[in-house]
Amino acid sequence: MKLKLVTTAVLLSSAISVSAEEYTVLSDISWSNVDEAGSSYDVLGLEGTYYFDKKESLGPYNEFEYINKVSNINANYRNIDTGDDYYYGVAGELFTGNFLIGAGYSDNKADADATSFSLGYLFSDDFLVRVDAVDTDGADTVYNVSAAYNHQINATDYIGFTLVTDDEADNISLSSKYFTHLGDDRYLTASVKLADKDGDNTWAVGSSYYFTKATSVFASLAKDEVYEIGAQHFFNTNVALFASYTSADDADTDAYTIGLKAQF
Repeated sequence: MKLKLVTTAVLLSSAISVSAEEYTVLSDISWSNVDEAGSSYDVLGLEGTYYFDKKESLGPYNEFEYINKVSNINANYRNIDTGDDYYYGVAGELFTGNFLIGAGYSDNKADADATSFSLGYLFSDDFLVRVDAVDTDGADTVYNVSAAYNHQINATDYIGFTLVTDDEADNISLSSKYFTHLGDDRYLTASVKLADKDGDNTWAVGSSYYFTKATSVFASLAKDEVYEIGAQHFFNTNVALFASYTSADDADTDAYTIGLKAQF
């Protein structure tokens, strides 16, 4: 009887392992139509990240561990109204032993370029502390200190926390994400972020519900009546279509977004 139980446990463990997908490239392309105070413009977005080792999904194809521990390089580009304005950036992270070393560069049409350097240390797989220095053209260098902690509730569920502050403690933010397996192929995430910037408090909450590993809906709400609703569907383990609607009542702004996600 004991042998049968052990055999069953091994088989179930193997099944769980096989069901997880592994990726080294995460990318997406999106198009948004923005209506701001009666003026309309389009935004094209491109983003991609290459990981130097495999990233394993947590069930849903686009959900991964709370604290990334895989060396990577990322690039992103935004084009507003066919070149009327644009932004691009590249960044990389190298994990060597328990140390994290990172660097990045960004620029825009106004030539307001910025460089960043990062240094971090993994005290454990679930606790990362890092310092990010950002030097923006025409401004003083800003140093941000952050600590990320992941509490693994069980084999699938977790709750993570990240605290960020600048060197003068003028800007402080606390964010958290909860991920849970509801049974079968159903999953749920919930997130919250609180921030204080020079005495100005902001907040945001969000959630995603996965009907299956491939199909989900999501929504978020933030201070000043900013909200977003959307949906995403993977046609296979590699390609997904997503769409969303965002509204900011105080800024008299609405945006419709559609995009494709590719993961390999």
